[in-house]
Amino acid sequence: MMGQGIRQLFLLLALDIYTQMSVGQEISLKYDLLEQQSRETFVGNVAVDSLLKANVTQEELERMKFQILTQGSKDASYFMIDEKSSTIKTASVLDRENLCEFEVQCVLEFSVAVYKQDPQHKSQIDLFKIFAIKVNVVDANDNAPTFPQSQVALKVQESVPVDFVLLTSGAVDPDMGVNNSIQTYTLIPSNEMFGLKEIRNIDGTTDLGLVVRYKLDRETLDFYQVEIVAKDGGFPQRSGTVLVNITVIDDNDNKPLFSQARYDASIPENHPVGKNVLTLSAQDLDINENGEFTFAFNSRVPQKIKDKFAVNKSSGEIYTISEIDYEEEDNYQFLVEVQDKGREPKSSTSVVNINILDVNDNAPQISVNLLPDGTDILESAEVGRYVANFAVSDRDSGPNGEIQCQVLGEFFKIEEIFNNMYKVIINRPLDYETNHVHNVTIQCQDQGIPQHQNTSSFLINVLDVNDNRPVFLQSIYRATLTENNPPNEVITTVQAVDKDSGLAGKVTYFLHTDGSDDFQVDPSTGEVTVKKSLDREMSPVVLFHVNASDAGNPQLKSSTLIRLTLEDQNDNTPKFKKSHFEFYVIEEQKNLPIVGRLFAEDPDAGPNGQFSFDFASPRYPEFILDYDTGLLKAGMLDRELKSVYNFNVTVKDKGNPPRSSMALVTVHVLDANDNMPRIIYPDNHNNTIKLMYTTPKDSVIAKVEADDIDEGNNSILSFYIHRVEPSKNDLFKMNAQSGELMIAKTMHLYDSDSYRLVLGVKNGVFTMFANLNVIITVSNNTVLSPQAPGSGENNILIVIVIVVVTIILSVAIIAAICVVKYIDRHRQLQKKSKEAVWVDLKNSESVVHTELPQFTDIKRNKKEVSFSVSEEDSMNISSLTNITSFSSYLKNPHSTYSLDGKPLESPQACSSILTTNTHHSSKDHLTEKNLSSLYHQQVPTWLQQVQEKTRRDQELRKTGDDDSEMSAESATNDSGRGGSEEDINSNRGNPMSDSEFSRQCLV
Repeated sequence: MMGQGIRQLFLLLALDIYTQMSVGQEISLKYDLLEQQSRETFVGNVAVDSLLKANVTQEELERMKFQILTQGSKDASYFMIDEKSSTIKTASVLDRENLCEFEVQCVLEFSVAVYKQDPQHKSQIDLFKIFAIKVNVVDANDNAPTFPQSQVALKVQESVPVDFVLLTSGAVDPDMGVNNSIQTYTLIPSNEMFGLKEIRNIDGTTDLGLVVRYKLDRETLDFYQVEIVAKDGGFPQRSGTVLVNITVIDDNDNKPLFSQARYDASIPENHPVGKNVLTLSAQDLDINENGEFTFAFNSRVPQKIKDKFAVNKSSGEIYTISEIDYEEEDNYQFLVEVQDKGREPKSSTSVVNINILDVNDNAPQISVNLLPDGTDILESAEVGRYVANFAVSDRDSGPNGEIQCQVLGEFFKIEEIFNNMYKVIINRPLDYETNHVHNVTIQCQDQGIPQHQNTSSFLINVLDVNDNRPVFLQSIYRATLTENNPPNEVITTVQAVDKDSGLAGKVTYFLHTDGSDDFQVDPSTGEVTVKKSLDREMSPVVLFHVNASDAGNPQLKSSTLIRLTLEDQNDNTPKFKKSHFEFYVIEEQKNLPIVGRLFAEDPDAGPNGQFSFDFASPRYPEFILDYDTGLLKAGMLDRELKSVYNFNVTVKDKGNPPRSSMALVTVHVLDANDNMPRIIYPDNHNNTIKLMYTTPKDSVIAKVEADDIDEGNNSILSFYIHRVEPSKNDLFKMNAQSGELMIAKTMHLYDSDSYRLVLGVKNGVFTMFANLNVIITVSNNTVLSPQAPGSGENNILIVIVIVVVTIILSVAIIAAICVVKYIDRHRQLQKKSKEAVWVDLKNSESVVHTELPQFTDIKRNKKEVSFSVSEEDSMNISSLTNITSFSSYLKNPHSTYSLDGKPLESPQACSSILTTNTHHSSKDHLTEKNLSSLYHQQVPTWLQQVQEKTRRDQELRKTGDDDSEMSAESATNDSGRGGSEEDINSNRGNPMSDSEFSRQCLV
């Protein structure tokens, strides 16, 4: 019931609103909108929010059009409305601080008109209603507090009292919300000299005051820097800062002070006028005029001091203004003061004490006494001899009166006799030639400051004695002379001087004994000449001495060296050191190997002794000769073409005219291993041997013959077996030195075969190969032919025919065996016998490996059945050059017998070899009756006959073997090295002859 009442109340309210709208009353809509939102932000929907949509039909609503009235409303441009849906959106981003600066409320007002279309006349539109829209723009904390300046400079007197306030402007925040405006101020640092105070103004602004918390002292700290931070209460919280620089202004609260309470100085009595004596210094902690100061005498300083000294008021220098006399006053003491330039000047005083020092102003006095005989002294006078004496005095006292004396120079010195009395003596030997006269100077000085000195001089004459030898102007005289010179030619002139005077200085020249035979010298002038013609090749340089002596007493002598160099003439022929040079060089070398070097010599010098080498006839282009060094090189040489070269070479000097000589050169070309071995045997025409399998072990069956045209070690050959086909590496061996091919082991019947041996011959560098076919036979007339190279393709058809024939025969054999088994089932005591037949076709290398019981040392006796093929077969067997075999194996549960009649337990085999022979007789074929009788006879008669025939054949074969050679030469016609291939392909080369066929195939 209550829900229905509410619904009725809502309908009545809507009806009332609609009635009001109908009668034209204005409806006001209010919206809140957060500032700084993007353009086209939704504000509201007029039709929905005014309930217009709920009170009109959809058809009426669709005929309505909504429009913002822009005339007379400055705020209408900030919004836009959809004419149909009446949705109001922002036309731009609204910034409350720009729209309503410093206003607490920011309400934008505009009107929305609703036009209604006449349903009858759609072109007629009537104003239906006007809505008053009020949009309250809600403040967002989008602005931070801002100070007028980022930095503020303040000044304060250091004399201000505590709690003195320095004013500065506060921050401004355009946001007006309760929380978005400035809430707090903070001072950083907070616990220092200054505190922070907020001062609210009547206009609502805020000033900040910096409160002085402690007494300021500029001399301690004259500058402060603090930071004020303003923070609002919005979210997110924003802040602003200002940096405050505070300068402390000075007051004249300090007086200037001297750096010393007393200044002491000492100056000599001769201190120059105007020169600085000392410098005053002071300090004032104040600045500017309060810290500037001047120096002056104290008002109580007497005039006599002011007559001697003055003070520079700026620098504080105290200097003399007149001469100072130690004898007049030896000390000055007075007061000075320093005063600043403040408005109320402050000053201080200090004491100055100046001591005057005495000055040394008298020099020593010297009195000299000479010998009564004068001052002439021989240069030979001894060291320490007395020369003179002197006395010295000084009127000063103390250090100024203490005297030290010396003699200038190195030839004389003084010795003290007693206080201030000295004698002069000779210190070093005198030399007349160095100095005829010596000026002896005595110098004395006191120890005052500054020192005063005095000097006194006298002369000593030195007398000469003969104490110098004659001295040549040169220690070595160098001269040149062309060899083969004429006699009496002048070489050089020597000169010597003697520093002595008179006869002691007169010089005479003469030769030393080392030059008297070939040379002579003028005694007065020193001219040196040669007595005879000289040969440079005998002695290119001649050394001898010339002496000089004076006429003094005693007579003194000296000598000099004459170095005479003889210039060459081309009077010698260059000669080889050997008349015959022999060299050795290895052939086939590249890059011009050095053969050797030619050596020659020429005693001449210069171009006359310089020579070059060249070829004389015969000239070989194989050699290159370095004309300057004599280095002989060779091109490509072949010892096998020419092993020795003989040619002449010449050597010629560069003199004018030139001279030359000749020598013989022999070059021996040494062998290099540059040739391959040549195999003489075996070759393509003689490469086959045959022998019986009974050939003893270590028998020489062939010898490889080869040579090498190299010589020495290069021609030494070694032999080896490279390969054996089919592979039986243990059957043959070869002597590596002699090339002999030997049997390596005792051969058996199964070794009978045709072998292809690849034999190698090497000389250390090169290896050559040759093929040797070795055929091992079972008798003198039975051989196995070797496989011809390349016969595999030619024998494909033969193999196919053999396979077909083999299959046919196998079927026949199987049928015969079945018949025999059928008969034996009725005739024999054992009824459960079995027979099996295996056929094995072996033709992998077209060479037959045949195992016969009588040739295997009777170790593997086999009972054999043989078959033959007649000429009526589809293939011509006689055209085969290779030999093919097949075997049939029988297994018999009954006892079988060997040739000697002994029973055999192992399976027996029979092999038949297809040859060119054709057998038509029925006796060569086994019938069912023969097979039956074979199984039932214990010692058949035919077997005894076969055994007897076999023994006779063996005796005949042994006799034949004695007549033939060991290597089965009776089956060949070679010269001992083996048979040719023609022999092997003949009837004698077949593996089995006709006479052996029946003996090899037994039943």
